[in-house]
Order: sequence, then structure tokens, then C-alpha cells
Amino acid sequence: MGNEKITLPADLLHLVEHWTAEGTMKFRWPSDDEVNFKAGGDRWGGVGVALELTRLNPEDAIKAVLQKNEGPAIEAFAAYWRDVPARNVDDLLTSFKVVSAALLAMNAALIAYKQTSIEQLAELKKELDENQKWAWLPWSDDKKIHEHAQRIIGSFDDLNEYDVDDFNGTMNNCLALIKKEQALYDGIRDRFTPAAENAGQSL
Repeated sequence: MGNEKITLPADLLHLVEHWTAEGTMKFRWPSDDEVNFKAGGDRWGGVGVALELTRLNPEDAIKAVLQKNEGPAIEAFAAYWRDVPARNVDDLLTSFKVVSAALLAMNAALIAYKQTSIEQLAELKKELDENQKWAWLPWSDDKKIHEHAQRIIGSFDDLNEYDVDDFNGTMNNCLALIKKEQALYDGIRDRFTPAAENAGQSL
């Protein structure tokens, strides 16, 4: 799911471009790419990432050093390594799963919204065709027909607004989760001070 980008069929794309150009239609086709969300979710939740983080966990090495040595320098060594990303394996693995789930949820929400929009636009095109007998391509010279078409599009936009609200709600919630997880990464980044790095390297 989500491995191929969903695009508007040509006839529906023309419909949207035609009526949005005049300002009659409020609907906008999403510019986001669901393929990117899927790829990002798969990367963040990939088994390879978990295995690499587990491999980098220096817990055994730290324990061995602490058992055989003591003093401020050794304590500084342990504190340094416990503050680097590889030491926060459990927190990072949990965080990566959260980010992965959020990105995949965004992928699913975008796919659902695009598919629903295509179905609704197809119905709209059918109504416009029936109303104007294809006169909307490119325009109808009949004012009465054109005004009726505008009302049909207005009804479409009103109904679509509910789908837009649901879609935006899901996307915003997922972005909030990702932003929350960013605090963990920022905290890890901030611990990489030159002094800490030098202390770790000197040991």
C-alpha cells in the first residue's frame, strides 16, 4: 500500500483546473506524496535499524570497564557513553516505532483522502456532464447552465470539507507525535558537546 503515487485522472484533473481557475471550486488536490510517507515509515521502522542500534549498545563494554577500574575519569567515561545515541537504545527503538507508525498513518490517510476525492470528483463530473451536456468543456455560454454548475460545485465543496477536516486532523496529530519524538533526538544532539566528546576520546 502506498508504493505508487496516486494522481488525478486526466479528465478529473481538467475539471479541477478548469473550475479552480475561475475561483468557483475550493477543492485542492493534495500536494503531499504518499510514497514518501510510506518510504519514511518503512525506514524508521525497519528491522535493520533496530539490529544496528542493538549492535551499537555499549552496555557490556561499560560494565567491563567499571568492574576493572574506578575514579573520576572512569565515571566520566561511563557518563559520556550513556549520553550518546547508542546508549539510549530502548528509548530510540520505541521512538523510531512511534515515528514509523505516524508516517505510515499519514500515508494511509493521504491514500484514503485521494481515493475518496477521485470517487467524489467522478460523481461531480457526471453531474456537470448531465447538467451542461459537456458544455463546461471549456465553458458554457448559457448563463443559467453555468450558474447551476456553480451550485453543484458549491455542494461538492461543502461535502468535501468534512473529508478535508478529518484528513487534516489525522495529519496534524501525526505531525504532533513526530514533533514530540524530536525532543529526544534534540536532547541527544545537545549532549554532544566538545568537552564531552574530548573526555570520551581521551579515555
